[in-house]
Amino acid sequence: MKNKIKGFFRFFKRPRNIILAVVVLAVAAFFVFGGKKQQTADLITVKSGTITQDVVVTGDITSSENVDLSFQGAGTVAKVNVATGDTVNAGDILLTEDSSVLQAELQQAEASVAQAEANLGVLQNGATPQDIAVSFAEVSNAESALLGAEKNVVSTVQDASTKADDAVYNQADQIFTNPRTNPQLVFSIPNQQLAVDIQSERLSIESDFSAWNSSLSSLTATSDLPAILKETKGYLGDIQNFLADVASALNLVSPSGSVSASSLDTWKTDVASGRAEVVTAIGDVVTSESALDSDQTAVAVAEKQLALKQAPATPDQIAADEAAVSQAKAQVSLIQAQISQTVLRSPVAGTVTNVVPKKGEVATAGETVISIIGNNSLEVEAYVAESDVAKLKVGDPVSITLDALPGETFTGHLLSIDPAETIVNGVANYKVKVNFDAVDPRFKSGLTANLTIETQRKDNVLIVPQFAIIQNDQGTFAVKMVNGKQEQVPITLGIQDQNGNAEVTSGLSEGDQVLNVGLNP
Repeated sequence: MKNKIKGFFRFFKRPRNIILAVVVLAVAAFFVFGGKKQQTADLITVKSGTITQDVVVTGDITSSENVDLSFQGAGTVAKVNVATGDTVNAGDILLTEDSSVLQAELQQAEASVAQAEANLGVLQNGATPQDIAVSFAEVSNAESALLGAEKNVVSTVQDASTKADDAVYNQADQIFTNPRTNPQLVFSIPNQQLAVDIQSERLSIESDFSAWNSSLSSLTATSDLPAILKETKGYLGDIQNFLADVASALNLVSPSGSVSASSLDTWKTDVASGRAEVVTAIGDVVTSESALDSDQTAVAVAEKQLALKQAPATPDQIAADEAAVSQAKAQVSLIQAQISQTVLRSPVAGTVTNVVPKKGEVATAGETVISIIGNNSLEVEAYVAESDVAKLKVGDPVSITLDALPGETFTGHLLSIDPAETIVNGVANYKVKVNFDAVDPRFKSGLTANLTIETQRKDNVLIVPQFAIIQNDQGTFAVKMVNGKQEQVPITLGIQDQNGNAEVTSGLSEGDQVLNVGLNP
């Protein structure tokens, strides 16, 4: 035994023998320990389970209630109740415009409603004896005023005739010979046609005076005064034109042996005086005519009001007054709506992100004056590649992680998918929105969110790792162990998940063992 031990040690004293021994031990260890582990690791057992198909994208938290508010009408900002960064509740008053003018219009409109309702009440109830007596008095007063206007017309027409007589007979006739029968100018003018016209006009005026005097002889307050006034304005107009032509003729005359300078000056002065008389007469007639028209209208209105009060209201009259009440109330509602538009309220609970105007500045209609982000409406916006968008559907569950809150996972659901593409860096993408199942107060608009959208989920299906699958030009295969031998079998794949697993829909059975071959492109 001692010799054997000595021989063993002598064997290891030789370097060559030491190397040989190490190799032998390594090979033995490989087959005893490593060989079994490698063989076990190379075989994968096909199992059934749950697999999900996911689309993974990155987006940002945004608010679906990002609201930009503006006034519907331009106006001066009267109050600014908030500042950037303030938190507000739904319905809080943010800004107001000056509404003093609208408030005054509202008071006037409300008074119109009261008046219209009073008129309707009177119409429905009928006039009282006192109301009828008042209307009788109004008719009597209007008739008295009309009688005064009629007497004034008579007086005015007579006065106009007197002024016309003086303007023609006393002021103008001194430049004619035989002015009433065969008028001829006492001087010559270079414009012979004007001379002929003046002489013809003078003779025509004589006929006007004759007819006018005939009318005046029978003129009373009961005459057809409108017709008399029209006739009088016509006579005065003829005389005014005549005197204008006479003045023009005198301006053509120069002092000579037959016409002295003093005579010429006197004629011009007298004719100017006559023209002024005629202008005054015309103005008086027009004023008298206007007063007559006004007083006649007043009498007609007073008589109509009296008749209405004496007669029972008709259905049409009541309907008309009811319509007047409705119209007045509609005006009140319109102004109230305009006043409400001068008050800007928050439509959501949230945080003010921007306030534009200051007190006293003018706000333009439709221009953003304040912006708010809603508190309880945070969502995630992201862009999905066109290769993945067909996998998505609204309602898909989503797992969410935030860079700002590492180690925590939140849940949500796919809220919407844009029907049209958005070009991002020259590539077509589709914007999607994801809502949170529960909003955390730590969420802020702008935070980066990592989304794992579960597009399909299958339970109780066969699953193998993708590194146990062979894919080549001939198809998709797995290497199955059959009676200790390797056999390549064709398989059909279903969905694949983000963890490197794939669903097998045919070709394998649960419990089969397949070789770990790695995924071949």
